Amino acid sequence: MPADKITHIASLTQLSCHPAECLSITTMENLAIQGPILTSNSGYTYTTALRRNSDLSVLPAKYIVQPAVYEDIPLIIACATSLSPPLEIAVKGGGAHSSTWNSSKGGVVIDLCKLNKVTLAPDNQSLTVQGGASWGDVYEVTGRANVDVVGSPLWFVGVGGYTLGGGHGPLSGEHGLAIDNLLSATVVLANGRIVRASRDEEPDLFWAIRGGGGQFGIAVEFTFKVHPSAGPFGSGIIAYPGSELPQVLRIITDWKRKQTSAERFTMTFSRPAPHFKPTVVILPTVLHDHDGTQTQKALAPFRKGAVKPILDKVELVPDMFTVSHAADATLQTLPKSLVIRGTLISDFSPELLLAVYDKWLAFTEANDDVRASAVLFDLTSPNKFAEVRSDETAHPHREPSYWMAVQGRSKTDASVESAREFATSIVSFVREKNAELSGRDLGWWVTLCQGDEKPEDVFGSNLPRLRKVKAKYDPKKVWKKGFGIEPLV
Repeated sequence: MPADKITHIASLTQLSCHPAECLSITTMENLAIQGPILTSNSGYTYTTALRRNSDLSVLPAKYIVQPAVYEDIPLIIACATSLSPPLEIAVKGGGAHSSTWNSSKGGVVIDLCKLNKVTLAPDNQSLTVQGGASWGDVYEVTGRANVDVVGSPLWFVGVGGYTLGGGHGPLSGEHGLAIDNLLSATVVLANGRIVRASRDEEPDLFWAIRGGGGQFGIAVEFTFKVHPSAGPFGSGIIAYPGSELPQVLRIITDWKRKQTSAERFTMTFSRPAPHFKPTVVILPTVLHDHDGTQTQKALAPFRKGAVKPILDKVELVPDMFTVSHAADATLQTLPKSLVIRGTLISDFSPELLLAVYDKWLAFTEANDDVRASAVLFDLTSPNKFAEVRSDETAHPHREPSYWMAVQGRSKTDASVESAREFATSIVSFVREKNAELSGRDLGWWVTLCQGDEKPEDVFGSNLPRLRKVKAKYDPKKVWKKGFGIEPLV
């Protein structure tokens, strides 16, 4: 680490602004900070700052504060917690989560949008990313340098929330989860201290933020391990009529036996425009393909079987920046009222997937307002992240598994609750059915939770240690938004 960086971190760790020391602060508006403080009187700027990936995530904050430097944040925390009654604090990175975890009704949102710098180390071995950056910001830098890091398949997802939840991504088959590639993080604590967390510094905190969510402080900076470029990538879409799902699943069953860490896909049940017919969509990513040979070989079973695709558009793209923008056109046409829930599955069981398809088909056929709702199943090799023990990071899900998610989308307010109930019912069914078929109850993955799940079902045997870390770093529960963890007193 450069000397100037070490000096900067050392000075930050000494900074403290506990509410008891900040009695002169009376209102949020008079804070002496470098970033802007927005209220409803700020007009369009405030309205724009409220926006989220899902309209269902928007709540009217009393204040939206956009810190320009890390040292702004302790003052914001001190003011919010010293008021009577204290203001609820929410933290917004990318704003992609479909819950209201990054919003607050009547409280203060610490919006990290101005802290979005991405810096590649001179030796190309590590990458430092500020907490308000998106993965698109990261991929612009890595693409120019011809290197890669483990990140999200979608450019608009925030680096912070994605990483704190564990971080499954297109490169996880080769390099594990994002948290397995995290070298250190800079975190603003509830008492105003700004600390560096790593295996050697604040090791309990470093353990907790790797999969425990945003319950221990505001992660304003991450340093990741850098890998040689995994591109060019084979990327695109292969689609089949929904009625052909049984045949597609037979292809997948055989394909999995030969799958390598460089080959993965996401499968969706969806009704794409303009005809909105039920469709099984395969979205492949093939790594290290310089001439198209790898992609042709990997996808041959999906093209040469008894069932033929109705759409087959796969091409070579240069980098993760391009891969992460592949779904832009589709996403722009979908309803913005979105709720996402998900869980984990042990395998691509035809019995389970066919049952989910039937439930999705019936739901989307019954009401045109929710026909944009979709179900996703990700098939990335789990072998690499399964090499890590379940207690080595707060993320407990280290057995070989795959994630699935339900996107409940509604065109009208009247159908929002129906979409919510559908998402909840499907993931509950998947969890129970998977346990029945595999003999393993995989619980919930915090990234795909909504907050009403039981903590023991999310963190498993890691929950007692997480509660101890919560008591150490946030005993007064300043961080209440997100998946709550009770301090162990």
